[in-house]
Amino acid sequence: MEKTKTQIKKGIILKAIIILLFFSSFNFIYSTSIYNYKQMTLTQTELSQKIVKIKCTEMSCSSCKKHITNSISKLKGIEKVDVNLETKIITVTVNNPNTTDQDVLNAVIEAGYEAELIG
Repeated sequence: MEKTKTQIKKGIILKAIIILLFFSSFNFIYSTSIYNYKQMTLTQTELSQKIVKIKCTEMSCSSCKKHITNSISKLKGIEKVDVNLETKIITVTVNNPNTTDQDVLNAVIEAGYEAELIG
């Protein structure tokens, strides 16, 4: 039996669809594994970081903010210091396991401000 032109076209289209589906699923699996790797890496980084929050009601101006930031930044492993004058909360990201929450609090107190750990 000889195949008609229509049967040949249907066969070619079917093969093309199968090939497209194969490569689409391969691309999905590949991109998902890359995404999971990025998530895993981010999680490992987050595990090595610590967030310290301090309430300091005495700070009121940009000079206070600068003074506190400079004092905290002298500690080892400080990645980020955010001093919010409106909420009176200092948020510090620490990457050194040897730098404790108390060390960060003491840096604020040594800068001349009353403060307490929160959260």
